[in-house]
Amino acid sequence: MIRWMAAALLAASFAGAGQAQTVTAANPEGLQAAMKSAGYEGELTTDQVGDPMIKTEINGWSVAILFYGCDEESHQDCDSVQFSRGFDRKTAMDPARALEIASKWRFLAVSLDEEGDPYLRWDIVTADGIPQSVFMTAFRLYGESLDDAAEIIFEDEQ
Repeated sequence: MIRWMAAALLAASFAGAGQAQTVTAANPEGLQAAMKSAGYEGELTTDQVGDPMIKTEINGWSVAILFYGCDEESHQDCDSVQFSRGFDRKTAMDPARALEIASKWRFLAVSLDEEGDPYLRWDIVTADGIPQSVFMTAFRLYGESLDDAAEIIFEDEQ
């Protein structure tokens, strides 16, 4: 009986060891901790409407991680995040250049504000949770897209 219980406990511990850690927008502190464990510092704060927001940096670019799908009153139980970064140009950016950036990066959304400055966003639906490794891969790819896009954004201003 004792051997059977020991074997069952051992099997249960191996089953849990193979499961990937998950992150979700419903747990902003967990996202912040996942980023920290991957070497990225982040300040957990709130945006203008009271939803969670993480201010962080990747590849030298300051980035906001905005939380969406949150309860309107409690600002909890969010279901997605968006990486967001704006660039301030001296002159308005040609919309064709913005489309060029968008065509290179499948998950990157590019928009121009009223002054023609580009904003680069990357949305991730986390729902009940996604593997931490998937979230961090998306974050690193977003950082690469910022590096690549900055060359195009400022190419005609150099």
